Amino acid sequence: MQELTDGILLYHGSYTGISSINLARSRKSLDFGKGFYLTSSFDQAVRYIPSAVYKNIRMRKLPPNFSINDGCLSVYRFHADSELAIHYFENAGIDWLHFIAANRDKSLFQYFLKRFYNYDIIGGIVADDTTAVTLNAYITGDYGIPGSMRADNFAIEQLLPNRLTDQFCFRTEKSLKSLEFIRSERYGDLQQYCT
Repeated sequence: MQELTDGILLYHGSYTGISSINLARSRKSLDFGKGFYLTSSFDQAVRYIPSAVYKNIRMRKLPPNFSINDGCLSVYRFHADSELAIHYFENAGIDWLHFIAANRDKSLFQYFLKRFYNYDIIGGIVADDTTAVTLNAYITGDYGIPGSMRADNFAIEQLLPNRLTDQFCFRTEKSLKSLEFIRSERYGDLQQYCT
């Protein structure tokens, strides 16, 4: 698990460049709750851009003929601040699983939301498209009752083989002040750099 260090570059893939972050536009039901999500993985952020474009076309926020090539990668530099409360989920363990489940389904593990309420930034392993299927099956009880040892262990066992990278949820205005916008680049200009 990559931790946030002073000067680290962080990336956000979207249908548009984001030089000014507005937390009011964030959705609540994401892995670590409402916030602005970044990753230290250039490739992961770039790979997310087509999904963001297609999702926003489906939601009619973009015209149907919007080109994926016009999607954007935004780059930020993190400036460490000892005043920030940061929590890292070091791996895809039970606490990580329960916290994501609580954010995605308000009927599960609500004490986790209270436990992590005062953190400015939460970091951990990303639940990508592959892991989302496992997480949804866990939340809906396909592996047993969420929170039971059997369901927890089975879900984590399914997740561990995946090559999961990191994500950081900047949850407060205070945390956003630690980000310096560097640039945005078009997806169409970036594909040659992806591995």
